[in-house]
Amino acid sequence: MRHAVLSWSLLAAYCLLIFVQSSFPSPDMGPELPGQDKLIHLAAYAVMGFLACRALATLPRMPGTLVLFIAGFLFATLFGLSDEWHQSFVPGRSAEGWDLAADALGALLGALIHSWRRRNASASSPTFPR
Repeated sequence: MRHAVLSWSLLAAYCLLIFVQSSFPSPDMGPELPGQDKLIHLAAYAVMGFLACRALATLPRMPGTLVLFIAGFLFATLFGLSDEWHQSFVPGRSAEGWDLAADALGALLGALIHSWRRRNASASSPTFPR
């Protein structure tokens, strides 16, 4: 139970962090490297994809790794879609399809990392209880 509360709390806090950060105009950080914005989106949503899978894995009826992977990926991607829509209403921000593509790619990466770790953890666990 403690693991579930922690997992869902981390996911909720991370979603709130992204929402709040997206509610302000983009800060001027000086000259940008090419693609820097897309890499930031990719990294942020990789974390979200991982956290979503981690939280969803605590549900009692989550069937298997593939369903968990798809659910975590969809959660993070749909949150990215809602965040792009939210940004379209914020002065100094804009909704961009390429940002959503980077969000989805990051969500895919985070869900893949979680699935890979879950698979390796279950493969290395002993078959018989000690």
